[in-house]
Amino acid sequence: MNQNTKSFGRAELAQQYFPYIQPQSAWLKLKGLLNEDPDLSHLAKLNRRTFLPNEVNIIYQHLGHP
Repeated sequence: MNQNTKSFGRAELAQQYFPYIQPQSAWLKLKGLLNEDPDLSHLAKLNRRTFLPNEVNIIYQHLGHP
């Protein structure tokens, strides 16, 4: 696991995966990808707007680095 991973706002992380669309639309697309993966679906349901470094690492492991 990469120890240098930082926290990301959900729209900020989503824009890394979908840089050519608006932040809210990018988040909705990323949320859809998270919901499709049973190991990631809990991350789409968080009641906060930030992913912690360990959560970012889990996303990277499943979706690859943007």
